[in-house]
Amino acid sequence: MKMNRISVLIADSNPWFLLNVARCLAASRQATIHGIALGLAPSLKHSKYFVSFEEYTGKSGVKSWVHRIGEIVAKRRIDVVLPPSDFAIRTLSEHRQELSWAAKLPQLPDLHTFDIATDKTRFADFLASRSLPHPPTAVVTTGVPVPDKLSALDFPVLAKPSRSSGGDGIRRFDKLEALTTFLAEQPTNERWVVQTLIEGRDLGVNVLCRQGRILAATVQHAIKVSPEPFRPAVGIEFRDDPSAMDIVERLIHELGWSGVANIDMRFDTRRNIPVVLELNGRYWNTLLGSLNAGVNFPLLACEMCLGELRANRKPHSARYFRGRNSTLLSLVGGGRFLIRPYETNLRYIDPLPIAISLAKSAAVNIRNSFSHVLPRLNDGSNSA
Repeated sequence: MKMNRISVLIADSNPWFLLNVARCLAASRQATIHGIALGLAPSLKHSKYFVSFEEYTGKSGVKSWVHRIGEIVAKRRIDVVLPPSDFAIRTLSEHRQELSWAAKLPQLPDLHTFDIATDKTRFADFLASRSLPHPPTAVVTTGVPVPDKLSALDFPVLAKPSRSSGGDGIRRFDKLEALTTFLAEQPTNERWVVQTLIEGRDLGVNVLCRQGRILAATVQHAIKVSPEPFRPAVGIEFRDDPSAMDIVERLIHELGWSGVANIDMRFDTRRNIPVVLELNGRYWNTLLGSLNAGVNFPLLACEMCLGELRANRKPHSARYFRGRNSTLLSLVGGGRFLIRPYETNLRYIDPLPIAISLAKSAAVNIRNSFSHVLPRLNDGSNSA
């Protein structure tokens, strides 16, 4: 049975997440896509993926942005309002009870659960309290005596700030002395998670959930690591991993999680089990990889909001390589991993915003070049 088109408003402050969610919805050919950014997002104003797009720069802040979303919902007859990243998910979850259009929001985690899962120190305590597999960990507050648990960790260790993503702020330490010196130099009352560096390989589980039950999932394994330390893998492969799924099912149940999430894990080769590192309570940077594997998470979130899941939820084997270098490499043979164009984001490239961006850069370069010449012309000097 043919499904009616869904009118979707993607709302966020992060242009990258807005764009990737729009790409997935456009691939389904079942959605009319609108967008609103809190702040400037010039590259998206001309994107082929949006029927309408608005940059909201009102000085009244977040509440007025939420109010503006409601106005667009009424004007555009929006069926679903989809928040992609941490900011929008937390904001709309916080204000949900006061919104007349709350029924148009997909499943979202409640505020308390979201804050536990996305704060690395609170999440580490949660994993320990539920006996879920995780690296040996110590939670440290700067400015107070170093806990005995810290000196009991096996080195090397990774020190992670309580709130960060994408590997930002992570530091490696091979000796306790270097770690304690670093922590002593940080502002007082900052909280850090310190974890033994696990020997093994990275993997992740992506999920869509309702009240602690997983409705759709993909498992991705790193096959090409990033050249930058602690950054997400450049190349991933999708394949089943029952042991990882068992752990994630327990985690999601214990949290009572609703909505999407990406669980970072590492396979511990010493213990021969996957361990949980952290949870991202949002859409993830490799979202297009799950689409390559046949699972369209944004479309499923919209369908769940409307009451019936129809899109595919069973992933197939696939690979995905992110970044410009991977795309270029796919056009000249694919390199060591034999990357193919369909395994990159080549098919999702949006030419008009790229052309506008290049034109603006060229205009700036020309203006800068002439800025050195014009003063000499104005004062009558001759370079000959």
